[in-house]
Amino acid sequence: MRTPSTDTAPSDMAPSDMAPSDIAVLVVDDHALFTEALRARLTQEPDLGPVSVAYGAREAAERVAVTHPDVVVLDVVLDDGSGIDVLDHLREASPTSRVVMLTAVESVDDVVAALTRGARAWLPKTVDTGHLVRVIRGVNRGEAWLAPDLLGRVLADLAARTTTRRSTPLAGLSPREREVLQFMVDGLSRTEIAARLGVSGNTVRTHLQHLIAKLGVHSTLECVAVALRNGLRASDALN
Repeated sequence: MRTPSTDTAPSDMAPSDMAPSDIAVLVVDDHALFTEALRARLTQEPDLGPVSVAYGAREAAERVAVTHPDVVVLDVVLDDGSGIDVLDHLREASPTSRVVMLTAVESVDDVVAALTRGARAWLPKTVDTGHLVRVIRGVNRGEAWLAPDLLGRVLADLAARTTTRRSTPLAGLSPREREVLQFMVDGLSRTEIAARLGVSGNTVRTHLQHLIAKLGVHSTLECVAVALRNGLRASDALN
């Protein structure tokens, strides 16, 4: 990915881009070189600041609870967890903070999961820094932003999910997601599910995020409740 240049002049600010006061920003990314370069670049903007950084999910949760930034620039993949999981903490600890996802991840499922859990924008890491600055200002004003091609894919995905939900909430799940949901109904922990599937805990976490988004709920407990209401029962092998 491209490291932001620190010697670029501040982006031009049209009157509509100007903020009435400074916008406090928190950048959350586990790549230290990129994170520090982006902080240096954002600090050049007269209306952005203070700009602080966090290098993982745990540190982000701690900083948000103390600083309550106006805008959080957040990666999806972090060394110690998922940026999408961080969104849940943000909603509880700092409900006025707005989130821009800045990531190399391009999965529509991840985009929908992030938007469902409160993100206001989704940008690729290859984006021009000047455009990122404009999106930060817009999100701070209450706007949202998705690339036009990504917006089309997200809307198509949401329409498909709405159609399948009319028959049953479980109809839109992939075979692997349904398998994970069955294990959840069986009472298995995330670690036990990972062992059964032969995958990492992070992979199971991603499946859980997709389940929460697709079922339109806010927790894994609610996922199980939806499954039970729609006829899924514990496996006979575990009874």
